[in-house]
Amino acid sequence: MCGIAGALVYGKAPLDLFFHAVSECRNRGEDSFGVVRWSPSSGWKELRRLTCRIEECVDFFQDGQPGPHFYLHTSRAEPTTEFRPTKTETEIPPFRDGEVAVAHNGIIANDKRIARFFHITATSPIDTAIVPTVVQKIGFWRAIRLFRGGSAFGIIDARRGSLYLARNFLPLTVIWLPGMVAFASESQFFAGVDSPFPPYRVWHMPTFTAIEFCTRGYRDPISWGNIPDENIEPQWRSFPDF
Repeated sequence: MCGIAGALVYGKAPLDLFFHAVSECRNRGEDSFGVVRWSPSSGWKELRRLTCRIEECVDFFQDGQPGPHFYLHTSRAEPTTEFRPTKTETEIPPFRDGEVAVAHNGIIANDKRIARFFHITATSPIDTAIVPTVVQKIGFWRAIRLFRGGSAFGIIDARRGSLYLARNFLPLTVIWLPGMVAFASESQFFAGVDSPFPPYRVWHMPTFTAIEFCTRGYRDPISWGNIPDENIEPQWRSFPDF
């Protein structure tokens, strides 16, 4: 399975924990490496390689641009049915379409059926490639209820300035420290997580849940497949005091 990670950096938080998680993701997928970043001030910035030293990734993204910054990473492991002997950037996630980018671990078993229903011409044979387009068409909450198969998602929607996380069978661990919320597909990807008093808060997302983060804080997690009432202004909870 793939390794995924991501972060919303909304304050003066060091990126060491995030980039350490990105480095550790390589143990889960060594077929391709990608990171995307979005910020309201500088837009999208993307790095995709078949292999990549973590130092190269750090140098590429630490460019001094003002925040906040949203990050997604995927180290992809290829199932046999999706093996691509010759890759271009269209085969290296995270995938992006317009203002939506997606990191995904798992399998979308009905991707071709969804593509036909929405008249999507997929840019890649990899199942995740349709997800950004579907989210752009119908929004995150309606989109995730369509996907079948074990999955964990990290999704940036720049139109809302939001980072969404969702998981059904596959795990996601979320950490928080002042100025940053980050996630990864394994808790062990975060340095110090096994210490008695890690220097950040840790939350293991429950199965079949989804949550939205933005610079204002977060909305309470809801059950996978539920759709919030769009007529009700979202109630945002502030990030905790440490």
